[in-house]
Amino acid sequence: MKFLFIVPRYHINLHYRVKALLDKGHQVEILAMYRGKSEEYSAIEPEILGYSWCFKLFNKLFNKNQGRLMKNQFELKYSHPGFFKTFWKIKKINPDVLVIKNIQSIYSIFALIIGRLLRKKIIVLLQIDKYRAKQKSRSVDLVGKIFGAKVMTPISGDRKYSNKNKNLFYVPFPVEVKDFDKEYFKDDKINIVCVGKFQERKGHLILAQAINQLKNNFNFKVTLIGEEDEGVYTEELLKYISDNKLGDIIQRKIKIPHKEVMEFFKTQDMLVLPSWDEAASVSIPEAMAHKLAVLSTQDNGTRCYIQEGENGYIFKERSVDDLVVKLKKVVSDKDKLKQMGQHSFELAKEYHTGDKFYEKFTKIL
Repeated sequence: MKFLFIVPRYHINLHYRVKALLDKGHQVEILAMYRGKSEEYSAIEPEILGYSWCFKLFNKLFNKNQGRLMKNQFELKYSHPGFFKTFWKIKKINPDVLVIKNIQSIYSIFALIIGRLLRKKIIVLLQIDKYRAKQKSRSVDLVGKIFGAKVMTPISGDRKYSNKNKNLFYVPFPVEVKDFDKEYFKDDKINIVCVGKFQERKGHLILAQAINQLKNNFNFKVTLIGEEDEGVYTEELLKYISDNKLGDIIQRKIKIPHKEVMEFFKTQDMLVLPSWDEAASVSIPEAMAHKLAVLSTQDNGTRCYIQEGENGYIFKERSVDDLVVKLKKVVSDKDKLKQMGQHSFELAKEYHTGDKFYEKFTKIL
């Protein structure tokens, strides 16, 4: 079959899905609006459509970047290539299946309309809980009724609730899962990695404050991997690190290629994600595949991949005290930390391989 992904940019979490389809002999093409700073092109390169002249004018008049370097919500919602340019690109490629990311941007609405006009099968990628208090999503229901689309999410949510959207399916993020000989506590330190753009909501400062409370009792090495974005926040973070003499403990790595990040994970003991407003993070299953214990806030969709006390813990967002408690639970027993890392790997093999993704994905089709 031929699959065409319609996406704002070729995010890392798409790379693993695309690779799973290519490995099974399918054809895959990508249409993206722009090229991101941290993407992985070893499987495929996206075709970049760019922006329509009317959006460029609209963006210049009404968008306020507020000191950010990366795309903001205004751009992600309203940016789009020309409708007819998109139409003819899709028609020329002539896919069997359109895979469309999001349903709330102009670009994704264009793609839904075009897919319906060309009578294509449509899969929509969303990051919402399948099981949640609001048991039926009206927007999910509408894309099913109007466009015949099925919706796929990598977030299971809370199973005490039910799901009343018959076209909504839970398929966990796939990652590359390969066994290797893991050595823990490199340089006799507890090595912690945190991945995320340098934005306030990513919570690096919360992690730094927790490490500051524990630094006299444990030998930490913390690495913050991400891309520059919010300059004022980054200055505040660096000032805190300097003022509290954490420079020998906490380091930053900027603009690191994805392959290098994955190699670096092999040397780490634990992933900590202190972010909030986090729809979903593929770095959790990536860390699990590299035998790391994983800590995440409650306000992260893919916290559902963590089995508390088995391969990690979940802590309250914006709470330094709760993070300190959960860190202590892991780092106070090094044997337990290693067991958590090994359990992470077993869970990755069970739920997050390309084969597992392909099996569930093809059932939806």
